[in-house]
Amino acid sequence: MARIQVNLKLDKDLVQEVEKLVKKGYFNSKTEAFTYALKLLIRLYKAEELKKRIDEVREGTEELPSVTKAIIEDQEEDDVSH
Repeated sequence: MARIQVNLKLDKDLVQEVEKLVKKGYFNSKTEAFTYALKLLIRLYKAEELKKRIDEVREGTEELPSVTKAIIEDQEEDDVSH
């Protein structure tokens, strides 16, 4: 993967907290820590987008029967009849 250098101005306290994590051995470097944090941030936003899409698809279907419940009930009926 190609790497690109990005120059950021960050709050001193934030950088110090990351440095503490590096010293404690959670990360090998500040770059690794910030990369991990950005990946988590991206994952969070992607999860939120997915949840919104799922909610849009489900909108208006709340009153419909649950497919899972119907399958379970059907299995239970088959178990009883055998």
